[in-house]
Amino acid sequence: KYPNLNPILAVDTTLIQYDVRKTPLHGILFSTAAQLGPTLALASPSAAIRIISHSFPWTLDIPAPVTCAAVFDGLHKMLQEPLADSEWGIVCILDKSRRETIEKAAKARAERDKEKKLKRIDWLGDKTVFKGLEKDDEFEKKRLLPEMAPCAETWVVKFGKP
Repeated sequence: KYPNLNPILAVDTTLIQYDVRKTPLHGILFSTAAQLGPTLALASPSAAIRIISHSFPWTLDIPAPVTCAAVFDGLHKMLQEPLADSEWGIVCILDKSRRETIEKAAKARAERDKEKKLKRIDWLGDKTVFKGLEKDDEFEKKRLLPEMAPCAETWVVKFGKP
């Protein structure tokens, strides 16, 4: 379905069951992670890849060399960042169910890692497993910030339950 995307990353072919709450080193089988390291994410060279999602409001830009490992590392690092006050404010005003999802996920996470601050990973609730990347041109156009340059390799990441 996506000939330019490495099948390891494609939503219709990936066999990776990576829970983005963990580092790729701890969340992906070691032998698989070692093979992924230098593997390019795209069949043709690209200056960058952009990842967006229906599941979160952030944009992740990964510069070349775009490897599969860089995609997994980038997702994990981005989702470990603290939730900004403005992000929380928007959720509190506009989306009660998302607020409840974040609070529930943060409580469960705090019991495991003792981190009390809200993190972006909490935004995903219980859908923290990488299910792959896919194209969605219509969503990409809506999601692009006005005045921001488009990226030819924009992909939508999907998540599911563990």
